[in-house]
Amino acid sequence: MVPHSSRLWIELEGTPDRQCEQTATERALCFAEIQAALGSAFTRTLWPSFPDVAVKTKGDDVEPGDYLLHVRLRVDSHPPDATGPGHAASIRGSWQLVRDGLPLAGESVSSRSRGDFAYGRPLGGAAGEVVDAVALHVASVIGTLPELRPAAQRPLPAVSTRKRTGALLGSAAASCQSSDDAKRCSMASR
Repeated sequence: MVPHSSRLWIELEGTPDRQCEQTATERALCFAEIQAALGSAFTRTLWPSFPDVAVKTKGDDVEPGDYLLHVRLRVDSHPPDATGPGHAASIRGSWQLVRDGLPLAGESVSSRSRGDFAYGRPLGGAAGEVVDAVALHVASVIGTLPELRPAAQRPLPAVSTRKRTGALLGSAAASCQSSDDAKRCSMASR
């Protein structure tokens, strides 16, 4: 992820917090607290790239140089079909990243959960999946955008290590007894 120099505000005003639907054959279904779920998902996925990430509320002021992420999304349910024996949730909409009134990036997005959820409360889990999928996708796009106004970076302190171990680090303790083991040990210590 690219380190960005300014805070990121997430604006969810275009996304209703409670989204309800009624079909001819099922009882009413409402997805609630969508803004809280989106705010949490975007904050979790975007914080590594920005010094501060927050959901914008009415009293917050966007300062010059701050990033503003406009999010407009709709969550819907889908009855069983060829994709699975149960219901599914989908999300669709758009996002746009703005800085000082200048649009930097944006796109239309959609995602659909697997179709194996029961109708009703379990569809909240399906909605959570598509919310997380969209947030992760948006973070992967925004997190790689170049920073046009880089701040002076303070170097991090040096890190010293002594003994690296473990199979995943490639230097697990080997016997170094045979000639083949000695070659591996020699290569691992370089």
